[in-house]
Amino acid sequence: MLVLYLIVAYLLYLAVRRFVVKSTLSHAVLFAILLALTAVAFPVASALMATGRLRHERQTQRDMMVARITEAGGWAALQTDCDEIVEHCRDSTFYWHRGDTNALPATLASLAPKEIRYYSPTVLSEFKEEPQVAVVRIKVFGLHSTGGHSTPYFGLEVVSGAGAETYKPRPSRGGVSGNHYDSYRIVTDRIYEVY
Repeated sequence: MLVLYLIVAYLLYLAVRRFVVKSTLSHAVLFAILLALTAVAFPVASALMATGRLRHERQTQRDMMVARITEAGGWAALQTDCDEIVEHCRDSTFYWHRGDTNALPATLASLAPKEIRYYSPTVLSEFKEEPQVAVVRIKVFGLHSTGGHSTPYFGLEVVSGAGAETYKPRPSRGGVSGNHYDSYRIVTDRIYEVY
C-alpha cells in the first residue's frame, strides 16, 4: 500500500509543483503533505465504498427474501410453518441444511434457506445465558470466503409460544463474516431479520 500511496502522492505533486516556491524544502514539505493526505484519503474512501457495498447487498438480500415470502403466502404462512416445527419438536431439536433431502414446509422451502435450526427451551434449559423461548433460526444468505469477499449473513428468527413478546435477538457468538450476525430488525411482532 505504501508504494501505491507514494505513486499517487507523486502524481499529485507533479500536478501542483509549479505553484510552489522554487526551494527544495518547500517541495519536500508539499510532497509530505500530499503523501499524508493520500494515506488518509485512501482508507477513508475504501471504508465508505465497503459500507455502501454492504448496504446495497443487504437491501438486495432483503428484497429477494421479501419477494420469496410474498410469493409463498406471506409472513403469516412463515409463522405457521415455524409454529408447526416448534410443535413437532416440542422437547428436542430440529436441524436442516441445504442439500438435506428431508422435505421442508412450503413457505420455508420457498426461502431457499442455507440452514434452519431449532432448539427447544427444554434442551436450552441447561444453558442459563440462552433465552428460554422457542425460536426457529433460518439462515437465508451468508457465505464466508477466505481471502475474498464474503456474502454477508442475512436470516430470520421466528419466535413461537410463551415469552415471544419479551424476546429480542442477540448477536451470534463468534464466527467469521458470512456466518455471523450482530444486528436485527423487527418484521412482525414474532419475526425478526438478523444480519
